[in-house]
Amino acid sequence: MGDRSSKLGRGLVWDAPATLARLTFFTLLLISDSGKVTRMSKKTQADEKAVIEQVIRNNIMWALTKDVEMQKDTMARDEDLLIVWTGSTHITRGWKEHEKSFETWLDPRFAVVRTEVRDIEVHFSRSGDVAWFFADLDDVVSWEGKTSRFGEGLRWTGVLEKRDGHWLFVQMHASMAIDKVRDIVQKDVQPSA
Repeated sequence: MGDRSSKLGRGLVWDAPATLARLTFFTLLLISDSGKVTRMSKKTQADEKAVIEQVIRNNIMWALTKDVEMQKDTMARDEDLLIVWTGSTHITRGWKEHEKSFETWLDPRFAVVRTEVRDIEVHFSRSGDVAWFFADLDDVVSWEGKTSRFGEGLRWTGVLEKRDGHWLFVQMHASMAIDKVRDIVQKDVQPSA
């Protein structure tokens, strides 16, 4: 039994360790090859980009008419959802926490003054089931008739995942460039003429 090889019919020798090594190599090659991802065709990418851009717009535009279902259709409704907005305490983790925000947005004292999404850039993962974006956003709102000046010129980014054939937000972030904040504050503190 010290010999690792066995004699097969017609003078062939079977070397068990070498055969096992080859079998392992080809199995790994097959597995890694099946995991190869090809990029989407340009047409598919353009079609998917158009769908994603509409999801992005619906995600923010729902507030114009307070169409909650429109917004819900754009979001992952699980604990993967993460929203980081402009305020230092505006961090939302998970759908259940996000859902609590509807109470404020549906309050009659809350109103959208102006919403505009511009210059959307969408990029795809190699697998084609994850996309991330950047856009310029004006999301100007008011509370009890007082308009916030901190909704113009936001930088909006997000990550969407394709789940069961639908693109859904799993993460988003909005920020305002410091020079824009400075300009708003300076205008607010200057004495009126």
